[in-house]
Amino acid sequence: MGRAIDAAAAYVPRKRADGRRVAAADEDAFTLAATALERLPVGAASAPGPNRLLVVGDLPGSVEEDLPRFLGTPISVDRVGAGAPALRRALASIDGAAEGDPPLLLVAVDLGSRGSAGPDGAVALRSTPNGDLATGTVLEAIPNAGTLSAEPLLRFGAPLALADPARWAGDFTEVTGDASGPSSPESALPPDGPVSQGAYIPRPRYLESAAARWRLEGERCGSCETVGFPPRGRCRNCGATDGLASLRLPRDGGVVVATTTIGPGGQPTEFDAQVVESGHYTVVLVDLAPGVRVTMQATDVASPLAVGDHVGTRLRRLYPMEGAWRYGRKAVPLT
Repeated sequence: MGRAIDAAAAYVPRKRADGRRVAAADEDAFTLAATALERLPVGAASAPGPNRLLVVGDLPGSVEEDLPRFLGTPISVDRVGAGAPALRRALASIDGAAEGDPPLLLVAVDLGSRGSAGPDGAVALRSTPNGDLATGTVLEAIPNAGTLSAEPLLRFGAPLALADPARWAGDFTEVTGDASGPSSPESALPPDGPVSQGAYIPRPRYLESAAARWRLEGERCGSCETVGFPPRGRCRNCGATDGLASLRLPRDGGVVVATTTIGPGGQPTEFDAQVVESGHYTVVLVDLAPGVRVTMQATDVASPLAVGDHVGTRLRRLYPMEGAWRYGRKAVPLT
């Protein structure tokens, strides 16, 4: 008996260019994959977690370390290639896994191609030994996947969404259009960043704090129940250092309590390139949970955010440093 797909999630950026959805300046293959993965419906608490992640698409060289770090679990990452043929191979690999094996994850990233009518984005799938949807249904939902190697990874559309609506999350209805060329995402390293004048954090320390920066993990005090963020190893209320438990804060539903606009000349040098491109950027103070307020940049903002607005958070690029992109959560409007 083969395995099955029990949940799927899609993410398509909000930005539009030439009539199609495209990644924003602060998005790349890693952030697209991360957003699709975190949209997957949560499995049963008693079920074993996935032990392997198959990656389809052209992702940065650090993805084998970065995706487990983002997920917060020591999952192994295997690259399968790029394009629809690689997606078919990955699905066949899932279907051929032994019954009783732990669940697997698959994430397919497509940054479109010049002249393509299809959107940028990512799809994440989770397998289970006893799911309700056979992988063959997923394969049939990719038009011409067996013959058109240029077919983008995201050409799922309505057939997949209609298979089991309760288990498909995200932007499947936005995934439309026909491909006119192969996927060709930019994979170049970022430019060398400027000399830091305020936001520099050494890379080892930055990676050590990824749980808070990437996953919004705080800590709850077992003595007084106070929630602290970012985690400090010491309760900010009673000072206890024992009995502190990791706590994942809500990534969506925060409330804006203050806003400010950073214009040219007011930014740390790390954000010079961003200010040159946009002219300014917005920073918001957000109530994420009772007693927890977080300052973060706003992104995907079509109109100014105001106090009282509800926002979500997404992993996005911040600035280049030490030959790699630094990532962090940014606030996005919940509209």
